[in-house]
Amino acid sequence: MSKKIVVVTGATGKQGGSVVSALLRHGGYTVRGLMRNLHSALSRELTAQGAEMVQASLMEKDSLIHAFKGAYAVFGVTVPAEESDFEQGKNMVDACLANKVDLFVWSSLPSSSELSNGKYPMRFWDDKYAVDKYIKAVGQPSVIFMPGSFTENLISFGQLKPVASDTWEIQYPVATADYVQPFLYVEKDLGEAVTALIDHWDDADWKERLTKDVIQMSSYNITGGEMAGIIARITGRDVSYVLSNNVPDFYKTMWEFCVEYWPTPEAIPSKVLLDLGIKFHTFEDYVREKLVPFMNAA
Repeated sequence: MSKKIVVVTGATGKQGGSVVSALLRHGGYTVRGLMRNLHSALSRELTAQGAEMVQASLMEKDSLIHAFKGAYAVFGVTVPAEESDFEQGKNMVDACLANKVDLFVWSSLPSSSELSNGKYPMRFWDDKYAVDKYIKAVGQPSVIFMPGSFTENLISFGQLKPVASDTWEIQYPVATADYVQPFLYVEKDLGEAVTALIDHWDDADWKERLTKDVIQMSSYNITGGEMAGIIARITGRDVSYVLSNNVPDFYKTMWEFCVEYWPTPEAIPSKVLLDLGIKFHTFEDYVREKLVPFMNAA
């Protein structure tokens, strides 16, 4: 019996890469990864690991209709670009409908314009939420989730910086040291969660639970002060959390919106995800696995 096909958009990005890796470890699905350049080193690496890599653009609906052919499930995430996130998302939904895809797993965000009554309009956020509404309007079977801040941004966005010998700072805009925010350890937790969603989709009871509400996809809640304390304890370095406005205006606006209008969910990880049997990682795990070697190499 042939394996069900799961298509992953953004297969070499943070979110898509986590999903591809988890599905390949699972071994129960044919994994089809989408990307624009099939000749990249990352594409060749995923092919060697067993993924079927297909060239497609999220802005070209016909390429997605072809790429989604025969798929049981599709993981959808937009590619940050000048192009419309709504058009990318709509094209994915339309391609799912054209192929009668059983499940679309959609990585979304709330509408910053609606939540802030127009104070903080951010196209990236508003477009994703517009896709949520489109999904419901056209009736594509879907699970919609909203990820927390990416744990990996401490390194990839340069938020953790050395400022002197054995002295480091976590530099953040707007959010004070006691502000509680949800984080997702994307590499380790997102893919496992998405794989579990797909595994349980054919069960009617689970389908009802997974579609009842938008799922908060986060590994843990933590404050900036707590992050600094944990890093200091594990690494033996002097680590402090400081406010910094040395960031692009977009990120400053985003954090102003989050602090003012997007309340931190209290139940993190979400109960529905814990009930699926997902074992979420902690910030301590990330420090030991990623920050210790990163700081030692600095």
